[in-house]
Amino acid sequence: MATVPSPHLSYGKPAFFHAANQQEAIRNAVFLNLGYLPIYFLVVCIYKNPNILQRYKTTIVFAGIVQYMLTLPYTIFNSWLALYVNHEVETTVFFCTFARMGTSALNFVSFNALTAISLSRLITIVLKWHCGLAWNVVFFWVASAPILGDVIYMFFVSRPTQNHICGPLLFFYELAPTLVWNVYIFSIPLIAVVLNCVTAGYLLYKRYTTEGLVQNSRRNVNELFIAAALLAQSVIPALTMSSKGYRSIQDIYGIKTVDWLKDLIETSGYMTTGLNMTASMICIKHFRQMFRKLLMRDKSITRIGDVTTVTVRTI
Repeated sequence: MATVPSPHLSYGKPAFFHAANQQEAIRNAVFLNLGYLPIYFLVVCIYKNPNILQRYKTTIVFAGIVQYMLTLPYTIFNSWLALYVNHEVETTVFFCTFARMGTSALNFVSFNALTAISLSRLITIVLKWHCGLAWNVVFFWVASAPILGDVIYMFFVSRPTQNHICGPLLFFYELAPTLVWNVYIFSIPLIAVVLNCVTAGYLLYKRYTTEGLVQNSRRNVNELFIAAALLAQSVIPALTMSSKGYRSIQDIYGIKTVDWLKDLIETSGYMTTGLNMTASMICIKHFRQMFRKLLMRDKSITRIGDVTTVTVRTI
């Protein structure tokens, strides 16, 4: 087998951001920026009612902050492509790889917040070992380590590869890191769905097999509705990111597909943040009330925060 030249030799070679991608970049930038609207709504809710931060800091708030911070570079990158790359823009192979693959990796990693939350809640609710915000952060970084390590490895063991957004860029020529990349994109979002299903199933079991489970409280959050919200929130990335993983495999191995399916896969991936945050908020009465009060000017709602709480007792 011939020796592959060191990728360091390609770092300074010319690469180009392709003008042919501008129309696609415009569409992507629009969807990515619209996806932040639910997060901005969350910020307004917290401003209007600071108790929301305390109640949801380890769930909806944590997911919103992490997704916003880590998808923002990807959004800025696509917005720049949409606004300024109307001709072939020269750069280097290193910067092309850093911008294209680095921001994509952060975008994928952002949805690990949902996996971290699902694991933390399963341990807290099912195993009765309390996991706070710090454990969310720990679980998040553990889940993110493989893909971040894979991206770093890419800069040391790779070869220039053409790409429709920017190329040539560095990508793996070995099978193992390529498999890690693809399996990661497919599997991590699915893990969140499985864990949330277990937690929701456990709460449903307790709800209908134990007496005196339901009580009204202004201070506690309805765990069953939170579980439903997080399940809905995790299902969307599982669908869209898995399809993006399939799209990535197509690019790597040159697999052809029909244009409408390719467009659907591409579009759905850029709507993930907005859709999963919206889905989670719809499931929680607190946010539905805030929406009606703030945006629909529903004057019939004078008090926000009375929620029904599911208290899980040991049988």
